[in-house]
This record gives sequence, C-alpha cells and structure tokens, in this order.
Amino acid sequence: MENLKELEEIARQLRNKKARQWRANNKDKVRETNKRYWLKKAKEELERRKKCREHTKI
Repeated sequence: MENLKELEEIARQLRNKKARQWRANNKDKVRETNKRYWLKKAKEELERRKKCREHTKI
C-alpha cells in the first residue's frame, strides 16, 4: 500500500513537471486559453447581473 502511494506521488510530480514544461514552451497558447476562460466568466457574470436586475424590477 505504501508503495502504491509513493508511485502515485511520483506520477503526480511527473505530470506536473510535464505540464509546466508545456506551458513554458507554449506561452502564447496558455495566454489565449486564459483570455478565453476569463472572457467566458465575465460574460456569465454579466448575464447573471442582468437576470438579477430583471428579477428585482418588479
């Protein structure tokens, strides 16, 4: 059981290392992905605020 936890931890570290390397080599892709994500979140927040305003206009 101890060996399995150790293997899982090593696997997690290797995945994280590979992901960091990919992000370092693809900064433009990371930047665009983050931009899309936050624009989507901002749009969702704007729609939520509009719904709240419409709901309270009774």
